[in-house]
Amino acid sequence: MNSIVDIHADDFALSEKSDRDILQLCAEGKLDSISIIPNLECFETAVAKFLSVQEESDKKILVSVHLNFMEGKCCAEKSLLPDLIDSEGFFTASWGKLFIWNYIPFIRKKIKIQLKTEILAQIKKCIAANVIDKNAIRIDSHQHPHMIPVVFDALKEAVLELENDGCKIEYIRNTQDPILLYGGKDIFSMNTIKCLILNFYSQKVKKYLVSKKLPVNYLCGVYFSGKMDSRLKKVLPKFIRKAEKQERNIELLFHPGSMLKSELISEFKKEGFNEFHLSENRKIEYNIVNEVKNELLRIASY
Repeated sequence: MNSIVDIHADDFALSEKSDRDILQLCAEGKLDSISIIPNLECFETAVAKFLSVQEESDKKILVSVHLNFMEGKCCAEKSLLPDLIDSEGFFTASWGKLFIWNYIPFIRKKIKIQLKTEILAQIKKCIAANVIDKNAIRIDSHQHPHMIPVVFDALKEAVLELENDGCKIEYIRNTQDPILLYGGKDIFSMNTIKCLILNFYSQKVKKYLVSKKLPVNYLCGVYFSGKMDSRLKKVLPKFIRKAEKQERNIELLFHPGSMLKSELISEFKKEGFNEFHLSENRKIEYNIVNEVKNELLRIASY
């Protein structure tokens, strides 16, 4: 296997149908890693199903905590998160709010404290469920808000506390998608803007990862966000050459789990997210995982 490429699925523990798709890919050996959402209702059943699949498999699937401040209920005590949730404990935060709060000093301080509290609660929940190893903790986030400086600063403080408790961090996603490799002409697309913002923030994240001797990987999955289709095969050789030159790995980020409309229960309150969860593109991404695996066999000899 070519260790340069990590075929990854986000959004495990989103819904029963979505989880079934991801677990099928795990069982078939098509995925190298997944991210698990700690704070949605199907978390416990998703963990049980994954552990069963993992036990039957010869291949170890790496699991990251998919920190989620965007939807669902908080894992920490509600009274400790007054600015992030509503009276029922559902998250009201958004990427835009976190982005703005980052640049308002008197708000930033209290938001960072609340974020650290929730980060610790979500990670500890995954440890307690035995779905991640306290000695090899992997971390990313739902919609990449951990790249925003105030969130990342909260994450760093949470990491320090975990390390003081005897835990060890193995991986933190650095959302850096090198857009020049795609050769696209749509300079002002929303995905291009997202890449530029995240790549700008990635410099600070990279410095921290280097200081902690953690891996600094490339990510492919923002420019094609939510639609990792057959175009991926055209750019994959470029990614592999760049990764080899820079001695980095590549995380190919897919959302291959298809959710049913009937699964949109009360915890899914944000229309924009629901459209993404129900998107037909998720079926495309499920299918492209198989094609990418074959492409890697052809171009990378694994």
